[in-house]
Amino acid sequence: MEFFNNLIDIISGFFPFVLLILCGLYLSFKGRFFQIKFFPKSIKAVVFAFKNRKQNQNKITSLQAACTALSATVGTGNIAGVASAISVGGAGAIFWMWVSAILGMAVKYSEIAIAVFFRKEKKGKFSGGPMYYIKEIKSKFKYLSPVFAFLLIPAAFCTGNITQTNAAILSITDNFYIKLVLGIIFAFLVYAVILGGNEKIAVFTEKTIPFMSMFYIALCLGIIIINIDVLPKAFKMIFEGAFNPKAVTGGMIGSFLKVATVGASRGVFSNEAGLGTSAIAHSEAFDANSKTQGLYGIFEVFVDTILICTLTALTIISSGVKIDYTSFANATLVGKAFSVNYGNLSVIILAVMMCFFAFSSVIGWAVYGKSGSEFLFGKTGGKIFSGFYPLGSVMGAVFDVASVWKMAEFFNAIMLIINLSAILLLSDNIFKIIGDNDVSKKNRRTSKNIK
Repeated sequence: MEFFNNLIDIISGFFPFVLLILCGLYLSFKGRFFQIKFFPKSIKAVVFAFKNRKQNQNKITSLQAACTALSATVGTGNIAGVASAISVGGAGAIFWMWVSAILGMAVKYSEIAIAVFFRKEKKGKFSGGPMYYIKEIKSKFKYLSPVFAFLLIPAAFCTGNITQTNAAILSITDNFYIKLVLGIIFAFLVYAVILGGNEKIAVFTEKTIPFMSMFYIALCLGIIIINIDVLPKAFKMIFEGAFNPKAVTGGMIGSFLKVATVGASRGVFSNEAGLGTSAIAHSEAFDANSKTQGLYGIFEVFVDTILICTLTALTIISSGVKIDYTSFANATLVGKAFSVNYGNLSVIILAVMMCFFAFSSVIGWAVYGKSGSEFLFGKTGGKIFSGFYPLGSVMGAVFDVASVWKMAEFFNAIMLIINLSAILLLSDNIFKIIGDNDVSKKNRRTSKNIK
């Protein structure tokens, strides 16, 4: 039994971490760190999309697809996940979260670009994602396509629903009956949104995600500004702790490998780079282009990990709250940081934010689970999934989800291993898309010079 548990830990933790790093490094070096070169273009693409956003009846736009993907990634992991990363790995874990994010930008651009390239159209609607581009691989590996689609279903329940709802409702109360009532309300709201289909989810996320993110960012910036004199020390703890964790944690955490693994794995859990899930949402945009849609992926990882997760970490560190490195922290650590600077009312505000973030993740993952169900069982499978999916919110509200977290990590790891292997096997197509993006940019410059 111990051997089996150790094997699960390796599959769920260390191996996917190494594979993501290697895949990210390969794409980055061979693509000449295109994710950094394309970063300004990704900002421009998002700003342009917001300025020119339009509602299309029964059609999902590129911006809406990006907001749906971002809604699934911006969740309780940005709050509770960062708090647990610091308590388990020290401040240095944030540095390795950044490293995984930079490499994750390359991976996410690649999986979105290749998904749009190989997506399928039926009756004016598009479908895509790992299960579709895996089928394009000319080897026996293509038979893993339905395996990936199947894994999306339990992963949606575990990663996208039960754990998210649990983290949000626990930030409000420990009372079983209140949790049950809140879980039922949560489930009803989830059902009300996903009943309208992926198009309604896209419209909902486009309107809510920017506001939610900006509000939380403003709260964190307020605490950082209040404690601006501590900011240099906070960054010193992050950089020093990344390579010498014992010096920062008072000897409580001394393993460099543990800090690196915790930071990178929390980063992956937060921004979902390598899972291939975001590619599913992006593939549904009617105006998506394989050369440009991946730019949204670069922006998503930046906002989720480099911006929001970093602000959460700096809020915790600069606030001066005591960090217990012997226990697994959650959102209460962020709540303490808020209450120290904003008063007790801020704890209620944070609980509301947790609920909004959790809700956005739940409905974002509904798109992924439904897509996997429809890929395997057609529209009937999608309807059955949508009917049962809200029940996960009730389960997450009242159950002890320690084992569910383990299951979530395991399903995510298997999906990540399959998806990253597919990305590597299809990398020639990806580098061609990257090259075409560069060529089109040069052509635009040349045409301007000629004029």
